[in-house]
Amino acid sequence: MSLADYVKKRGFEVEEAENKLVIKMEGYSFYIDKASNEIVLPIPLPTGKESLDDLVEMGIRYARAARITQSLGEPVTYELNNNMVLIKRRFSNMQELEQKLIKALEGIESLRYFL
Repeated sequence: MSLADYVKKRGFEVEEAENKLVIKMEGYSFYIDKASNEIVLPIPLPTGKESLDDLVEMGIRYARAARITQSLGEPVTYELNNNMVLIKRRFSNMQELEQKLIKALEGIESLRYFL
């Protein structure tokens, strides 16, 4: 099963744009850079202007990114981009990335029930 098919089956959305595959899962989006076989998981940082609801949503995004990252394994890199931390994990090929990501998304279901 392809990644796009798996994501749609789980009820998430997939958008393809140029060299990016954007995956939207219930309020959290991340993308795959197809040119470099790299997954990019953004985590928002607080600015001091957030409401309590905003902070809860930020926590959920952090939890999802952390769980996916944990399942993808090392090595990961981090980049600071304005008020976002971008967690990046590069793979040797797209097939490996898709297989690992499908496994990670299966594991995130247990987190979903926790939240």
